[in-house]
Amino acid sequence: MTVNRMAGESPISLSAFASRAEALNIPKKFAIAVSGGRDSIALARLCAEYAGKTGAQVLAFTVDHGLRPEAGDEARQVAEWCAGFGIPHQVLRWEGGKPETGIQAAARSARYRLLIEAAQNSGCDALLTAHTRDDQAETVLMRLARGAGVRGLSAMHAETQIASGAGVPIRLLRPMLGFGRMDITQFLVAAGQDFVDDPSNDDHAYERVRVRALIGALEEQHLLSATALAATAAKMWDAEKRLREAEDTLFNSLAGQFHHWGGVSLGRVPSGRAGVVINDTLVGLARRLIFAVGGGDHPPNEAQTEAAIGQARSSSASTLGGALLKMRKDRLWFLREPAALLGRAGVAPLARVPLLGPLVWDNRFICAPDGPSVEIGPLGEEGEATLGVARSLFDGPPEALFTLPGVYAEGVLIDAPVRLFKGSDAAAFRSLTPERYASEIVRFS
Repeated sequence: MTVNRMAGESPISLSAFASRAEALNIPKKFAIAVSGGRDSIALARLCAEYAGKTGAQVLAFTVDHGLRPEAGDEARQVAEWCAGFGIPHQVLRWEGGKPETGIQAAARSARYRLLIEAAQNSGCDALLTAHTRDDQAETVLMRLARGAGVRGLSAMHAETQIASGAGVPIRLLRPMLGFGRMDITQFLVAAGQDFVDDPSNDDHAYERVRVRALIGALEEQHLLSATALAATAAKMWDAEKRLREAEDTLFNSLAGQFHHWGGVSLGRVPSGRAGVVINDTLVGLARRLIFAVGGGDHPPNEAQTEAAIGQARSSSASTLGGALLKMRKDRLWFLREPAALLGRAGVAPLARVPLLGPLVWDNRFICAPDGPSVEIGPLGEEGEATLGVARSLFDGPPEALFTLPGVYAEGVLIDAPVRLFKGSDAAAFRSLTPERYASEIVRFS
């Protein structure tokens, strides 16, 4: 652990932070994530001052992932600093085994789950993080390198909704997005405040560290700045909102329907004679629908989506992003791709798992048990056949039934979300398709 102390003057004031807090309508009781780095320590100090002036209640949480030997000492140091600020503090530990691959993504999901649950258990109405203008700029440049469009370049938003698995969402607020890292450093310097330097911040094995260095070099040559990149993100966010409004309007004009069993359908897709604008809007709409029903983490790109729509219209079906696009009865259907869920070459089938409490299944349903000792897994052809004559009442393409969740007791299907099966009502189901389409809630499972 390296603890830094610098000297200088601060350009950040309590009034500037309070103005951001008021704009975000920060509630009277809220939680903050404090790692001990300069940004989160600055957030803690500002929140302590803000609470002192407004009477708000603030709680601080530090996550110890158990991945570095020094993490425990750093968490204890943060606890001491927070005590000095007058902020109640708690260390949250990521317990259990750690994955051998994808450790960063797993740690991020675990961190947010722990923070969300701790905040909600403490009665907090929002969770604040210390993402800054520099973090925003780095995100924009990394996404630009991947060829991101308007949605990707809108990067982080000042407010969003996040949830731990199947739980109730909480507001995630980022009041520091308007502050730069240099400003924050000077603020801490002026206050004589120590902070922790994570050695990974200087490890060029990480993309973000390399991007940070590149932005610094470009700023020195007056070619690009973090401020300009953050301004681009703000403009892209405005553009994204307008695109979404156009796509929602098109969805309604095409008689779009969200079906209770998780599929989506549109009236016959226009031929494109209306021109490029409607075609681009249709592609954007289809990207969101593929993401909504496919269960993936990201929507497909524009070119892939346009090709998939064309193939579905010319040959009745196509697949993309874990979704099946199918023309049937003058409607274009967006469904979960059966082979992606039930297994194919290189892809193992989704296994049945115990349904011990509410959970997010296949990123597409929230399922909760109404009885003990049951499992949840895909219906598949065998389960679909069990539905018997009831399946004739199903309003979607037959293969859509294969990808629905089924509840099993001792290997026997006893419930399914189509509400056609004459079973025991052993579970409650809620499709997440409308939620995923809106992309207003991020769930960490």
